[in-house]
Amino acid sequence: MIDGKRTSHEAAKRAGITWRTLQRWIASGKLIAPKPTLVGAVGYRLWSARDVANLVKKRKAIYQKGRGRRKAKGKSK
Repeated sequence: MIDGKRTSHEAAKRAGITWRTLQRWIASGKLIAPKPTLVGAVGYRLWSARDVANLVKKRKAIYQKGRGRRKAKGKSK
């Protein structure tokens, strides 16, 4: 935690998703992430408590019951 804010890894863990999933959501536009902030010579996205709460809401909306992967048509077991 840096200045009361969380890094992307910490925010993803808190929301119950992987860091890679968080990055995919940001890249696809499903989620608006905070702008990167330089800490020393390294850039971090620093997530406030409000940002993490919004991330949890987004995860619940995306992973709600019945919205799993679609089954392929024409394939029977």
